[in-house]
Amino acid sequence: MGLFGKKKAFTQSSHDDWHNQWQSAFPPECRDVPVTHDGKTFVAYVLVGHTAMMLQDGLLMQATFFDVCEHFQRAGYHVVWLMRCTQDIHNGYLKQKLTQGDRTNWLWKSPTTNFGRWSSDQKHASIILQIKELPDGNPKDCTDKILQRVVWAESDDPEQMVPSRTTFVTVNVPDTPPELIRWLNGESLSRFQD
Repeated sequence: MGLFGKKKAFTQSSHDDWHNQWQSAFPPECRDVPVTHDGKTFVAYVLVGHTAMMLQDGLLMQATFFDVCEHFQRAGYHVVWLMRCTQDIHNGYLKQKLTQGDRTNWLWKSPTTNFGRWSSDQKHASIILQIKELPDGNPKDCTDKILQRVVWAESDDPEQMVPSRTTFVTVNVPDTPPELIRWLNGESLSRFQD
């Protein structure tokens, strides 16, 4: 809180600038690649080897996440979904509850998607949360620990289309943009662990 109880102003780069900044870490031929399977086409924001990376500004939207993941999975790709959550954290929708070792517990208040129960890399999909702003420049050069990978999530009521809350557990591997880029290019996550 600032003076007189006012909330400190929060600014982040525009969606397009953020999107373009992440794509700049990859060769042009890996950006905005259409993938067609069973007569449907979705565009992977980044396609590297057997991995399709999607970029989302904010937490999950209803159905979109699952539909897109299923499309790329059926086409034979592992899906990495990078979600910039800085605004959600600032506004209190996503709250860090507890950190023990390399694991962090999060509470997502007022979620827009029901996970049911989701575990790490379920059905060849991974969720990466960007929890801090990406500094200006190429992500390859950023050594700030701004990322967390979701290993478990659960919504409080699996019957509701939009539950009242969802909890996440994340790990700090990969935690920097260069680690994420190396992982997308085929390096094992175990190489980044202490």
